[in-house]
Amino acid sequence: MKNKKVLFAVIAAAVVLVGIMLLLIFLPKGEKKDEEAASVDEAQISVSTDSKGYHQAAVQRNSSGEVEQNGSGKLIEYYPAQISQIHLENKKGTVDVLSNTPEGQATVYTVKGYEKFNLQGGIPDQIASAAAAVSFSQVAGKDDGKNSADYGFDAPRAVATVTYIDNTKAVITVGNNAPQEAGTYVKFGDGEDIYLADEETMAAFDFGLTDLISLTINDAASDTETSQPKSVEINGANFSETIELVPNNSEKVSASYKMTAPIECYANEKESSLITGGIRGLFADSVVYVNPSESQLSSAGLSEPYAHVKAAYSDATVELLASKPNGEGTVNLMVSGGNVVYTIKAEKVAWVNTSYEKLISEYALNPKMTALSNMTVTYGGKEYSFDLSSKTVLTTDDQGSETESTTTVVYYNGNEIQTEKFSPLYDDAGLIELADAKTETPSGSPEMKITYTYSDDNSTDTLEFYPSADSRYLAVLNGRAEGHSRKSDITRVVGALNDILN
Repeated sequence: MKNKKVLFAVIAAAVVLVGIMLLLIFLPKGEKKDEEAASVDEAQISVSTDSKGYHQAAVQRNSSGEVEQNGSGKLIEYYPAQISQIHLENKKGTVDVLSNTPEGQATVYTVKGYEKFNLQGGIPDQIASAAAAVSFSQVAGKDDGKNSADYGFDAPRAVATVTYIDNTKAVITVGNNAPQEAGTYVKFGDGEDIYLADEETMAAFDFGLTDLISLTINDAASDTETSQPKSVEINGANFSETIELVPNNSEKVSASYKMTAPIECYANEKESSLITGGIRGLFADSVVYVNPSESQLSSAGLSEPYAHVKAAYSDATVELLASKPNGEGTVNLMVSGGNVVYTIKAEKVAWVNTSYEKLISEYALNPKMTALSNMTVTYGGKEYSFDLSSKTVLTTDDQGSETESTTTVVYYNGNEIQTEKFSPLYDDAGLIELADAKTETPSGSPEMKITYTYSDDNSTDTLEFYPSADSRYLAVLNGRAEGHSRKSDITRVVGALNDILN
């Protein structure tokens, strides 16, 4: 009976304890207790504005100099739109970022002395955001002059003097990053207290003038009509002779561009496309110099450019200068007459490293079938002549959409043959590649000759192939040596010709 009474007492006590806990949880709390609860993890600091309008902050310490209560806090709190100027000094130099926010509009940033330069989107915003509101996670210590180097304040990595639209100012001094990515040491105003601020936010004060300038080198073409250059000239220290390219407006040969200097020939499709694609709409990797001096241009390799390109378009002329690529494949580049030196990967500006050899067409000659009236192959002492007739027909479907189609009829010895039977011969002949651009004087008689006659003006192109060393043939177009073709390509043409004859 005694044990039962004890058990009942324990249960009753537990019920009472639970009831008291529930009352404590659900009873309304007063404001004073709220403030105490909220301030548990907040440092005790006092903020003020001195007689000169500078914001100041001081950590409350006891008589022994120890922090009364450590924790997080805010040194200053504005919006970026409430900033009028940021004077920034760091290892990259000195720069003044000016801010203006018209009513109801987005903030516009400019750099004092460089107002005509476009700025890189996002960078000024990062600086302004860091300068508007400075928070810290804890008080890290105090700069007593003897320990400055421990925090990076013997030579601060950045000092930002911020002017707000209420004409007050704040000075933010940035030191080293704390160990283990704990944050960045900062001082505020002329105080000696050291705070631990967000590392990523404080990194915005490391930006310099070259980080602020836009990386857009030039604008892209506005439409397809202005995207193709009328002419391209390439020269510089890397070139013994000027290379000139113009669009191939002829309907005879499958090539987008022709090389008119140092020789006249159809241009390599891939190389010419890379060159013309690396002139307009360029975006840099970084900015090296703004308003460069002569010594800086020399240092950048641009006083005597390694490569120079001038391209004329229907709406503009673009002229660029580039240095020799470094070991990482990067070049310094600037617009001729411009005032910004950029860096960009050489692969994005193929004209820097191009050459006459690279621009030689990949094929000995690749005419369009629809442009031909005759193709004659001379091989083994015999001529094999094929007449061609192409017709373009425009058809309209039930929905009114027009479709253009071209059909070609082929005749051999006056008899029509299937186009499908002739096509392998035409394709293999047109795809004879130039394995190199090395030339020599032809000797003897050609082993194979292909003559193309064009239907629009009855003009001809004649390809001759002379046996050469290393199982190759010297390809000669209209009497001029173009380079060497592989024996396998010639053998393939012979095989296609035999398939028609057999």
